[in-house]
Amino acid sequence: MLTFVLVPPLPLASSTACTHVLLASGEAYGWTALRPVLEKSGLFDAYDVPTRRALMNSVATMGIAGNALCKLPLGMLLDRFGPRVTSLTGSLLLIAGCCTLALCDKNSQYLPVAGYFLLGIAGPFIQMPCFQFSELFGTRKASAMAYLITCFELSTGVFVVFAELNTSYGLDRRELFLGYAFVGVYCLLTGIFFWPDLPYRSTPPPQPPSDHGGNANVRRKAEPQPVRTTPALMDKPLSVQICSVPFLYVVCFLSTHIFRQGFLLGTVGPQVCMCMCMCVWCVFMYAFVKLYGCIYERALFTLLLSQT
Repeated sequence: MLTFVLVPPLPLASSTACTHVLLASGEAYGWTALRPVLEKSGLFDAYDVPTRRALMNSVATMGIAGNALCKLPLGMLLDRFGPRVTSLTGSLLLIAGCCTLALCDKNSQYLPVAGYFLLGIAGPFIQMPCFQFSELFGTRKASAMAYLITCFELSTGVFVVFAELNTSYGLDRRELFLGYAFVGVYCLLTGIFFWPDLPYRSTPPPQPPSDHGGNANVRRKAEPQPVRTTPALMDKPLSVQICSVPFLYVVCFLSTHIFRQGFLLGTVGPQVCMCMCMCVWCVFMYAFVKLYGCIYERALFTLLLSQT
């Protein structure tokens, strides 16, 4: 294992971690913006429309599923080998995925799926070692975590940049993914020199000095005896943590909200179409009722005039 590491200043370390997460952590979730680029490049154009649609869905499924499902074994790898090896692994996976998507045969059924899968699993490998830097912020640890999580949410827009470059400058699939491979090179080099072998740990607050004077014994007698407590959950074995009630609660909570978010993102197109249809239907019904009301009001007014 590598043993050298440069200790960067805190602003440099935090900005490097943010760029890692922003550029290479959640890009697999930006499939909606990437799909038109791949279709325009002729990916799977040798197949009929239903087969082409199924292959495109397979690419998206493998990339997103890889990003979501590799986090548990990744946590074990991070505990075992440390942030540097984990980040280097993710950088190599990102470079391999980009090269596969850039250079593969556009009518291959497996290479595009494998390339997007590599991109998907590379994201957590690059993202999770960055969270260690929040320990360097002391009481601002929560703010640092919030910055990194925000960068992860914004990373889904990487392929929006792809789509803009493809539309405005005519860059094709090969050029886009080969250029994106340099992001992996950047993560690789900065991970080698900046990431430590062991995670950073926050320093505990200083303890107040003990009083050795004559009143120490009096206060010691007046103080209540400490209550014997059970070990914290984080100090227990992994099997105990996974089977604990707090862990199961967090799993249920996150599963529910991630499912809601995924359902919204996956069905936003049909929902917008449905809303548009509902709006058109409501406008039509309002116009019909308004027209019918005007005709009825005119007829009633004419009838009243004829009776007078």
